[in-house]
Amino acid sequence: MLNSFTALSVFALGRLAGAWPYQAGCCCTHNDPCWPNSATFAGLESQVSQPLIYPVPTASACYPPTNPSGNCSEVIQNWTDGNWRSSIPGSMEAPNFETFEFKNGTISACYLNTTLGVPCEQGSVPVIGVDARTPGDIQAAVNFAVQYNLKLVVKNTG
Repeated sequence: MLNSFTALSVFALGRLAGAWPYQAGCCCTHNDPCWPNSATFAGLESQVSQPLIYPVPTASACYPPTNPSGNCSEVIQNWTDGNWRSSIPGSMEAPNFETFEFKNGTISACYLNTTLGVPCEQGSVPVIGVDARTPGDIQAAVNFAVQYNLKLVVKNTG
């Protein structure tokens, strides 16, 4: 039986997938012309039991540094807590998994250390997802990813 947030199927692709240009045979990624439009995603949302989610990097709650958008002190306190991280849709097991390095050596990330003076970017955190609570949710997400040639990332709480 699936419990709350046991399986989270996520369609990746912020900057991670955007690193490679779309070519026939490759997965379609966010910002590619083949990426499904909002009406298409609304169709998926009508097939699943929960609203679609839009994950953000864990440290995004601490940005902008002058007026944080979320509970930054909670993020700082729990930054290395794997149990806490597993409950956050955009959070990976380890913070370095949330970053992405492009072939040219530049990095897309959202750093907890806001004094670096760099913006919070999506990194390798997927941009849209399905909070799968039932086998039907999983089937709908997988079928959608196959139909639209999207990379599928699965996150669960273990």
